[in-house]
Amino acid sequence: MFPSLPSPHDEAVTLLCDLPRFRYLWLSKAISSTGTGVGRIALVLFVAPSGPGAVSLVLIGTALPLLAGPLAGAVADRVDQRRMLAGCEAGQGAIYAILAVTRPSLPALLPLVILASLLATFAAPAGKSAVRRLVPAERRGQANALLSLAMNLQIIAGPAIGGVLAGITGVSVAFGVNAASFGVSALLLTGLGPLAPLRRPATEARPGLLADTGSGLRYARENPAVRGLVLGTLIFVTFAAMDNVALVFLVRRALHGPAAEYGIISAAFGAGMVAASLALTVRVNRRPAAFWLTGGVVAGAVGMVLTGIAPSATVACAGQAVAGAGNTADLVGMDTLVQERVPAHMLGRVFGIVYGGAQLGSALSYVIAGPLVALTGPRATFVIGGAGALAGAFVLASALRSRPAPAPAP
Repeated sequence: MFPSLPSPHDEAVTLLCDLPRFRYLWLSKAISSTGTGVGRIALVLFVAPSGPGAVSLVLIGTALPLLAGPLAGAVADRVDQRRMLAGCEAGQGAIYAILAVTRPSLPALLPLVILASLLATFAAPAGKSAVRRLVPAERRGQANALLSLAMNLQIIAGPAIGGVLAGITGVSVAFGVNAASFGVSALLLTGLGPLAPLRRPATEARPGLLADTGSGLRYARENPAVRGLVLGTLIFVTFAAMDNVALVFLVRRALHGPAAEYGIISAAFGAGMVAASLALTVRVNRRPAAFWLTGGVVAGAVGMVLTGIAPSATVACAGQAVAGAGNTADLVGMDTLVQERVPAHMLGRVFGIVYGGAQLGSALSYVIAGPLVALTGPRATFVIGGAGALAGAFVLASALRSRPAPAPAP
């Protein structure tokens, strides 16, 4: 008889049982990510009656603060990361509680959306950097896959719940659910234990925050692998993120579906991400991280094109599932590569820069996507986005052939 392979469920449970501090981080992210998905769908449905331009404007408001990633990464390298994570979660909960009560007009909505996104920006590099401190090297790929699963609840459970809540009870309840999820997440993070700043090399003084930010930017510029990750991700996301604007109009105008159908098709993207996350908890160590990164980018582009040409909601769900699986492989490969190749004391800054490039791509995408949907329609927007996203795979594959340079001394 052939030996049986461990199931994804067994691998996940073993890792979470063995590493209790990582378990708190994972539970926190799973709960707040689900709430974020509910809130995101509610935001889009709240402003969709005002047209593609309003949807693009709100999504730009969520993306632009994330350009502060390099600064957020420098802060993450200097402070207790547990406190930073908990404070950012609590702040986002307060903002969505305000949205639930006030249902503000677009001019008042935008500053609140921007502030919530800014808090998420400062939390992201701290959470990703903490993995290296909470998980041994040989299990980090699995840990990243599990964190990806937690974050993917934002795209599967969140949209499904958000679409139903918004359709039945209105967006206020959906905003309230998101606020509560952030509150629970902040409480869970108290079990994480202190994550004080790491000691720097003896040759490196402790400069000011802006100097730290500058040293991170210089490292990314001089390191061929990191520089390529930033550029390739920027190109890919600029095209791939168009679906965030186009999907609601594909469902309503081309497929003639209701709000609940929009939530279900959005959830299919998350279903693909969840399936890939579970598979990667077992298979991630069988291939190098670069394989998952570039393969995920290609799958994301193919899924986007399939969604655009879909004749029915069922086919659109299949396209979104393929794109979602690719997105998970891309993110797990990216996080593992950075954790492998970047010195520990630089991790926050490099994560901030790499994902800052992704958010710059999102902002550019939202600027382009609104007029593109209005001009060509949602189907053409998906096809154009998928074709353009493939260019990112070529840039990433080229960049990953080089090994990174060591961290520069200040």
